[in-house]
Amino acid sequence: MAVIVKRPVILKNVVTERFKSQLTKELEHAISQIGHWLEQEEFQSRLLISEAQKQSPNRVNQLREEINQERGKQEQALENLKQQLSQVKQLEIDSFFASGTYDAPVKIEVGDDIRSKLSQAEIIVKDGRVIQINEWAPQSSSTPDEN
Repeated sequence: MAVIVKRPVILKNVVTERFKSQLTKELEHAISQIGHWLEQEEFQSRLLISEAQKQSPNRVNQLREEINQERGKQEQALENLKQQLSQVKQLEIDSFFASGTYDAPVKIEVGDDIRSKLSQAEIIVKDGRVIQINEWAPQSSSTPDEN
């Protein structure tokens, strides 16, 4: 009998000029997209509120609140992206940039060393190519049964 479980795997990129340029472009594009959304949303919200005032004046305050909440979320996302862009521009070449953590399936069977199966893992990528995979088991103190 075997069980499949998930363990986190960290994806790290070696910072190169190419990686830095690509990530900068992606962040700038996302910032631009949110900026356009905010501009369009301003116009759309005015229309919605105007229509709501004609059809259901009681709903106007609720509608304004919903619009403000969504706008606040988008403005927060915009601010986060701007901070990330600032950080990316400061990255040093040949440093590491952790771009995310992913869940990887692991098959566990009777008799397996659970620590090695659930060990921490990271994948090192340089310009889109995997250059290294690291795994290490967490350090633990010995128990009386092991001595």
